[in-house]
Amino acid sequence: MVETAELTKLTIEPYRDQEFNEPGGPPWRALLNPTELAFSRKNTYQATPSAGASAPQQSYAGGEPDQVQIDLLLDGSGVIESDTTVGEKLDALLMLTEFQPDTHQPYYVHAYWGRFDFRGVLTQVDVTYKLFDRDGEPLRATVKLTLKEVVAPAEIAAEERRESPDLYQTWLVSEGERLDAIAYRVYGDPAFWRPLAAANRLTNPGGLVPGQTLLLPPKDKGR
Repeated sequence: MVETAELTKLTIEPYRDQEFNEPGGPPWRALLNPTELAFSRKNTYQATPSAGASAPQQSYAGGEPDQVQIDLLLDGSGVIESDTTVGEKLDALLMLTEFQPDTHQPYYVHAYWGRFDFRGVLTQVDVTYKLFDRDGEPLRATVKLTLKEVVAPAEIAAEERRESPDLYQTWLVSEGERLDAIAYRVYGDPAFWRPLAAANRLTNPGGLVPGQTLLLPPKDKGR
């Protein structure tokens, strides 16, 4: 028999919050590693009619969350050694999609295996039973998991600050932050602290106070 501990297994960890800080229970580990893993990324474009043109112009309307599909085989026929049955493994997996009274939604999940690392929600679980024992208990099943990406709001805001220096934004100062470090994180240039100080009328750029709100001017307006 194959020992299940010999190989690194696909692991799915449940979390109660979309920042993935508060675990929701023990991790779920596959009996056998995925037979197939498919990744999907989609951008949306809006067709805009253009006078005098034979085809409409395509304008970028935004990106959609990444999706992953994972195909798994659960086998309890004795081919591999396991202390849980196929039915028990399926029950534990399906628990990740159930409504939780304290959060009023299912769990967020962190799935990882080797290079694969994905944070999101389980939007669909398709199970096909392949083999049963004499009592009707499942001995083998194939499972298709569909996960949709979830990004924490703080990460989205930070990414938008990095990618959109041409827009007016604000920055909430944290303990120990310096103006040159903020300039580097937002604009990629620590020397931008001078225009940043001028935009906020700071007479003492080294005296930032935690909780202070800074105005982040567009980069081209600060030069």
